[in-house]
Amino acid sequence: MGKKAKAWLFCNLKSIVPFRLGMLIRSFLFALVVLASGMALGQAQPERMSGMVVDSATYVPLPYVSIQVKNTSRGTISDAKGKFTLMAQRTDTLQFFMLGYEQTEIPLYDWETNVVPLAERSTLLRPVVIQDTRLENSYALLFSEEYAAWRKSNRALPFYYSRWKKEKILVRRAQQEQIRTRTYVDVVIKNPDTKEGLMKKYGLTEDAYYKVLTRFNEESHTFMYYLTAPELLTTLHTFFEQEAERTR
Repeated sequence: MGKKAKAWLFCNLKSIVPFRLGMLIRSFLFALVVLASGMALGQAQPERMSGMVVDSATYVPLPYVSIQVKNTSRGTISDAKGKFTLMAQRTDTLQFFMLGYEQTEIPLYDWETNVVPLAERSTLLRPVVIQDTRLENSYALLFSEEYAAWRKSNRALPFYYSRWKKEKILVRRAQQEQIRTRTYVDVVIKNPDTKEGLMKKYGLTEDAYYKVLTRFNEESHTFMYYLTAPELLTTLHTFFEQEAERTR
């Protein structure tokens, strides 16, 4: 091979090798991005999960059981026949709550249309008083001490307190009130699914929904802020169901 040929080959190799190497690196990185995107899409795809909640002893369907995706605000309520449907991922875990029954958790990695049995538990409640053919909500009895303590801690401040001391107390009260009402705000105010679900289930207009919600707040203010999210959802659905039956 002559000197000119060698020089030509050397110059072309210097330009070809970096180009080929760059193409290989870019192709490799593109493949990684596509693979990662595919994995992310695969993991993020929710599925429709259906089932029925029953009493573990009698296998009678349990209506208005709260079902929640663990560590999220997503959830639903079983219908009058104990059936439920919600969107969740295979990596999720469902939590089942109902007053008088043991809390149950079920992973969804091998979920099919399942029957979920809940075991009854003994719950000691104070006496329930019958008023106008409706049972007073047992939660009001359970949380009567908490409500009494809250009222005591929010009494009018003595007139002789200094302005600085009053402001300090009021700021602390405001912070405590945010903590006390957080679950209600998250479930009822911030979560549009709660409002849409209740309006759709009971055929309510927006105006009718807020009227029923106002009555719920008036009748439940002594205990609603102390409930867990599933308990609050169950109580809301029970109240709206009673209101629907009353107006029929």
